[in-house]
Amino acid sequence: MKNFFKAIADFFASLFGKKTAPAPAPAPHPTSQNDRKPGEVEDSSDVPVDTIRTVPVRDVIPDAPGPFADEDKEDAVDGEETEPTTPGPSTPPTPTTPTPPTPTTPPLPPPPPPAPRFVWCLDNGHGKLQPGKRSPLFDDGTTRLFEYEFNRDVVEKIIKGLKKNGVKYFDVVPDFNEVGSFLEERVDRANKYKTDLPKIFVSVHSNAGPAVDGEWIADAIKGTETWYAQNSTKGKKLAAVFQKHLILKTGFKNRNLKSTAEKPLYVLEKTTMPAILTENGFYNNKLEVKELMKDSVRQKIADAHVEAILEIEKYGIV
Repeated sequence: MKNFFKAIADFFASLFGKKTAPAPAPAPHPTSQNDRKPGEVEDSSDVPVDTIRTVPVRDVIPDAPGPFADEDKEDAVDGEETEPTTPGPSTPPTPTTPTPPTPTTPPLPPPPPPAPRFVWCLDNGHGKLQPGKRSPLFDDGTTRLFEYEFNRDVVEKIIKGLKKNGVKYFDVVPDFNEVGSFLEERVDRANKYKTDLPKIFVSVHSNAGPAVDGEWIADAIKGTETWYAQNSTKGKKLAAVFQKHLILKTGFKNRNLKSTAEKPLYVLEKTTMPAILTENGFYNNKLEVKELMKDSVRQKIADAHVEAILEIEKYGIV
């Protein structure tokens, strides 16, 4: 009988129409939102200022050149003077016999590149779907810098440099258009990447100073800094090498090496390998962000990363 009454009900529903429950909405893309969990620190702008520890580059690399070196000292010895010399009588030149040219030998082929020492896990911080992480609007009302785009562009330039030099790398987040903060997955991908070589993690960012949303920070807040996990000796040395090359290559203000114990950066603490995070200029400094938007400046930043990597590939890190 139950089936009979159900058949009757279905018959009348077909005649007069039947309201059906709406189909459930599709689940959102698991990475389409800001997927950072409470307490997870993504970059230096999330670290309380009073917890930051700063270490000068010279404390880690005492012989660092350029802006890290002592002031140039005078070569002359105090009190010493040189006497002027008087030219003697001129003599006619002695005729010389031309010498036949010596046969040339073909140049030797360049030596093969050294075997790779590490695999460099390159992480472009943030993703297109993450809110915030962008500069205020410029006066035209449309122009601004998006940090995810800057980070990705620099990493792509680094990859080109590493390919040219035969250095092994792993592109941690090539799908940056599909993700937000993606913190846990970034770390998980790097930790699980299979290789016979030791791994090093490098996360590329641009910085932001504290300011009211949509406003520029003071011009004095600018420059470049490199972060490491406070209890990591290798991380500190890596950070010093990268900071040295970044300052020498770009001429940006040296903000030295940074770490914190209270709210450590997630990608530095959770990776199972030495790790650093570079903060390359401030995108909410109106003067400095104009530099960060230039392709030539981005190339210098990328070249500095490549030079640091090549130095570590050559000498290692202990």
